[in-house]
This record gives sequence, structure tokens and C-alpha cells, in this order.
Amino acid sequence: MTWTPMALIGWMRPRTLAGQTILVVAASLALVQLISFSLYYLTQRNQWITVAAAPGVIRILEALDPREPANPFQRNRAVRSLGVSTELPPMRGDDAPEIAARADELFRTAGLVPLEVRAAVDEPQGRRRLPRILGRANGQSPPRIQVQLSVKLKPDRWVTVFTRAAPIAQPIFQRVVVQTLFFYGIVLIPLVWFTRRLAAPLRALTSATTRVGTPEGAPPVPEIGPDDVRGLATAFNAMQDRIRSMLEEKDHMLGAIGHDLRTPLTALRVRAESVPDDRDRERMVATIEEMQRMLDDILSLARVGRDREPPQRVDLAALADAALDDFEDMGMPVERSEMQRAVVNVHPRAIRRALTNLIENAVKYGGQAHVSLRVDRDRAILSVADNGPGIPEDRIEEMLQPFTRMESSRSRDTGGTGLGLAIVRAIASAEAGQFQLRNRAEGGLLAELSLPLVP
Repeated sequence: MTWTPMALIGWMRPRTLAGQTILVVAASLALVQLISFSLYYLTQRNQWITVAAAPGVIRILEALDPREPANPFQRNRAVRSLGVSTELPPMRGDDAPEIAARADELFRTAGLVPLEVRAAVDEPQGRRRLPRILGRANGQSPPRIQVQLSVKLKPDRWVTVFTRAAPIAQPIFQRVVVQTLFFYGIVLIPLVWFTRRLAAPLRALTSATTRVGTPEGAPPVPEIGPDDVRGLATAFNAMQDRIRSMLEEKDHMLGAIGHDLRTPLTALRVRAESVPDDRDRERMVATIEEMQRMLDDILSLARVGRDREPPQRVDLAALADAALDDFEDMGMPVERSEMQRAVVNVHPRAIRRALTNLIENAVKYGGQAHVSLRVDRDRAILSVADNGPGIPEDRIEEMLQPFTRMESSRSRDTGGTGLGLAIVRAIASAEAGQFQLRNRAEGGLLAELSLPLVP
């Protein structure tokens, strides 16, 4: 896998609400600290530029002031420290245009308008920031920086002065780190506590949602947390009670329907057996049997996912082999490939019913069923292939709907009810799996039932 910047960001991004909230707040604090550090650094640098430029400007102004100064000694010292030349003297050190610009501003503020101002900074050789900071911590003065300021007052007159400026040796980086950690501690620790308190009822709600509609149901979600989260939990518990009541009513209704319809069908078959005409008797019995199969399929589809028994860890290969053995004992044209061992957590009866439906469809409409089982990453894929005509691509999704049959082959004459594939898809959904149909390139239809493996 190629790690692009976007892929790396997506991998590092938290997936929970608490994690994303903390990440947003932490990123906002980092941005605020970055802006604060930038402004602080610019302020310190501007201050140092002024400190570096001001002594030279003051000496030049004192020496060139035509008025009699209050302190003649101070003026004489300023004059002796100046260097006058007709050309720009050699600049000692690195060019410092920012100091030159600030000196020009100070000259103009004092009423002196120079033609040009040049500045250079000469730092001591081998000076490092760490010794400077340690020296200050030990009470030692840090090495001073030499500043050369050359001012062009006339076309042929340059005045140069050398001064020294103490570097600003404040530990800016350490201060920013300490300040950032302090802010993170003040803000993030309460935020982590709050988001965990907020996420607890949401996790309980998520866990309960996965069990809604199952026979065992889900326990009531604790109504804790802020008012809006508490209100959500209350509404969910009320909704779950209504769903449980409706499902129980549905189960009772299906049981009553199954009992009330099977009884008259059984009586009708008994009467049909007494019909003297053999042809009429066989047709009546076949119609009654078709109605019974349809009733069984409808009840099976309605009860998918309502199995009262808990799921079990089973070897899907062994379950498929047992189903295939039954078909082979009946002389059905089924083939099997070598199956990989795959342990899944499912309802065995439901999975066997789904596999039986797929094999019966393959034999009935394709002439033969070829069953295989493979493991792909974290899923077990049970495949049933046939050699039939397949299904038009635009009708595959339609064939998964209840009571849908292909007019040419899946008619009442073949005994199909149009519920077999719908039952398989409902079972796959109830078992956290997937069901797909597609036409094979070599001809025929391929049905695949995918189930998650037990970790």
C-alpha cells in the first residue's frame, strides 16, 4: 500500500466522537499557540532591532548636534567614536538591512535625513545558543554582538560608528512548550472526562441498537448524561418497547395463521384422497401440497432473525458437507470442491436452510449444483454454481424480491413460490452476512453467501 499524505491523515484520524472532539480542540489549541508564538517572536525581534540600532543613532546625533550639549565630555566621546570617510567603509559582519531601516526611521524622527544607511552585525565566532542560555543561568553575561552603522550624510561623506548590543537570550522555545503543555492540561483533561461521559451512553445505545428486533432483545439503555443524550436514550427505550410489542404480536399472528391454515389444508387433502378420478385427485393433491409449501416459505421468511436459540460457533465446511450428504443420498446431481475450514458464529438451522434453497434452485433450474467454500480475509464465502441459462443482468436485483419468478422456468408448474432467494437474502442479513447473485462467464448462475469469520 502506498502511503499518501491524505491516506496517512485518514489513518491517523480518530473514528469516535470523543476522539474527533479532542483532536479538533487539540488542533485549535496548537494553532492558537502557533499564532501566539509567531506574534511573540516578531515582537521580540522588532525589539532587538531597535536595541541594536538605537546606540549608534544616539552617538551620531550627539556628535552632529550643533547645539552645545549639557555634557561636553559626552559629546567629545561621541565624536571620538565616529569614523568619517568619503566612501562606504568595509562592512564587518553580515549585512543587516532591518537594522539599517530602523536606524533610518530613528534619524528621520530626530530631524536628520540621511542619504543612505547601511548596517552590519558581527557575532562572536563559535557562539551557540545553548552556552548563551546556560551562561545567563549561571549569572554570566552573554557575548555581546558588534553592530556597525554607516550613514551617508553627503555625497562624499560617510559617518560610521561601532556599538555593541546584548542578544536577546530568552528561551522562547522552552516557554512556548511549557505554556502549551499547561494549556493542554487545563483544557484537554476536563474535555477527555466530558467526552468519555458523553460517549458512555452513546456506546450503550449503539450496543443496544444491534440487538433491537432479536428474540433476546436489548436491555434498556441507561438514561444518563446531558439532557439531550438522556432524551435520546428515553426515546430509544420507548421505541424498543413498541418494536418488541409489535414483533411479539407478529409472532403470535404467524403462529395462529400457520395453525389455522394448516388445519383446513389437511382436511382438504383428506377429502381430495377420496376423489374417484385419479387425474383429478393427483391435481388436487399437488395444488394442496403447493399451498403448503408456499405457506411454509411465507412463515419462514417472516420468522427469519426471530430464532429463539442463540447463535453457535460452527464449522461452515462441516455444515455444508452434511447438507450435501443428504442431497447425494437422494441421488441429486451435486458436486463439491475441497472446502476450507471456516468457523462462524451463526444459527445452524438458518444457514442450512439457505444452502438448501440455493442447491435446490441450482439443480432445478441449472441441472446441477457445484458447491465450494473459500476464506477471503475475514469472511467465509459459500458458493453455489449451476450450468443453467442464468438471469438477465437487469433482473438480478428483482429476483431477490419475494414472489418473483422467471416466467420461462420459475413458474407454478415447477413448484416454485418465488420466495427461495428472498429467504436466503433475509437469512444472510440476519446473520451479519451478504448474499450476491451474478452470471458466470462460462455460463450459468453463481450464488455467494458471505459470512464473517469468528476472530
